[in-house]
Amino acid sequence: MTEPNIIIALGVLTGVAILALKTGLGCGFANLKRKEVVYIAFIYFCASIILSYLVGIIAPDITQNILATGVIMHLIIAIGLVHFGIKTKREWLSRGNDLSRKTFLWLSIPCPVCLTATFLACLMLSQLTSINNLGIGVIVGAIFFFGVCLFAFTVSSVAGVLRIKNPSTLGSVMILFGLFYLLSPLIIPAYIQAKSIPYPEFSVDYPMLFLSFILMASLIVVGFLIDRHKRVKRNKGGKKWTHLLA
Repeated sequence: MTEPNIIIALGVLTGVAILALKTGLGCGFANLKRKEVVYIAFIYFCASIILSYLVGIIAPDITQNILATGVIMHLIIAIGLVHFGIKTKREWLSRGNDLSRKTFLWLSIPCPVCLTATFLACLMLSQLTSINNLGIGVIVGAIFFFGVCLFAFTVSSVAGVLRIKNPSTLGSVMILFGLFYLLSPLIIPAYIQAKSIPYPEFSVDYPMLFLSFILMASLIVVGFLIDRHKRVKRNKGGKKWTHLLA
């Protein structure tokens, strides 16, 4: 395998890891037990093997038809994430109702967009490498399985220490991903088109850029600390949360 193919293959696997991160965030902020997270990770493992097997069966024209409906599925998932993210936050903050065990499914359960992305990852790896389809499915599935478990357990532990593991935080994450899903069909084509337009060269003042980054990071940290102080001071109580108990 040539060096460009290796770089592309690593990029594809990185994309799979990002999908695992999205799933892990949903599982980590939801009120789930460890074995339930493992079940979800195992679903992704099995789905990857099945999709890798279908790579050699599904005709190219059918693949094109699936990709043609990608934008519609993308928008449906985005609207669902925003809607149920707002509902999850509102129910917890206003009534103390925990909807996380249901609404997290929009973020963590394999959706048409994730399955399509996984299928494309298996398809590209089959063309870039000499590994058979079953081996590709095992590799992609293993990244999903261990990635989902690792990210979910890490997010749950860190959120528990910071006392932000609650349905409100899960709702915020869902809204964030929903907005990203809504904007990406607009931003990505515009970015690709902009790359083809010539633009004049300009110098970058790296010290000022670094100072600007430090300033923005400081504002974010200060805002987070103020919000955490208010939450601790308010201390409304409410339902106890499991931090991925066994």
